[in-house]
Amino acid sequence: MTAYRPGVQIIRGDQLSSATAQTPGMRREAAIAPETTGSRNLWVGRTTTPPGTISGWHHHGDCETAIYVVAGRARFRWGPGGHESAEVGPGDFLAVAPHAIHQEEALGTEPVVLVVARACAGITVVNVAGPMPEA
Repeated sequence: MTAYRPGVQIIRGDQLSSATAQTPGMRREAAIAPETTGSRNLWVGRTTTPPGTISGWHHHGDCETAIYVVAGRARFRWGPGGHESAEVGPGDFLAVAPHAIHQEEALGTEPVVLVVARACAGITVVNVAGPMPEA
């Protein structure tokens, strides 16, 4: 873990770290995280999903997560049995509640690029087999 430094730190786009929690089908790169800036309660990074790829099911533990779609189109799935879904595109924001199991599917012919921010300390990604079935 990098020591926290007061003031302002600049993290360039080519300095992101892939040494962060990963989920099959997507690539996460940390910009602001304990291992890059010494951040204690914030994780911010970029996630890229190749065209036609469906990520593994996962959640973000106790973290509140905000997602901004930079490029591409995606379908997000969540809820009992994974039956809730929405398509999103550039300029859209998503709010993901703590422990909400979800997955992303890259639609179309270009990669989906997301900026992800999480407010929490500790575990930021938990990969799971899938959501609970419908009751």
